Amino acid sequence: MAGCSGLGLNRVMEKKQRIRELREIRRMVIRIQSEMAYGKRTLPEICLLFGQCMEEPYRTAFLSIYRKLEENDGTDLSSIWAEQIGECMKELPLWEEEKDILQNIPEYLGILDEKQQAADIGQSLDFLSAHIAKAESGYENQAKVTMSISVMAGIFLVILLL
Repeated sequence: MAGCSGLGLNRVMEKKQRIRELREIRRMVIRIQSEMAYGKRTLPEICLLFGQCMEEPYRTAFLSIYRKLEENDGTDLSSIWAEQIGECMKELPLWEEEKDILQNIPEYLGILDEKQQAADIGQSLDFLSAHIAKAESGYENQAKVTMSISVMAGIFLVILLL
């Protein structure tokens, strides 16, 4: 019974972690957007800044992006960014389309106008906000149902094994 309850609790914690990570990604995208529009910073500068102030696993990824861009070995920003961000987000409990939001940020940087770049990144924010709202709205009910089913499965197994 304890094992089934533990599995249910683990599932509930994964959903809570997903919401936490979505909020963190939204915070990063908002900060990238404001650093570009108001701070007039380039993406390598933003990576260095984030490498100093972000939590793990993002800190290591941003520092790696900055180092690889400084090496200037001919690899383009999009592939470096996608590789490093993809690697850091590999273990996070996010859907692929949610991971793609942060991985696709360099695609919005082809335009030279900072305000247009920030506006394009804003579209990602809308998409991300919708995912957060959807995840938060169903979290309480899903957590209750998951815990109830896992406890009931534990009770059923105890009765079955007696």
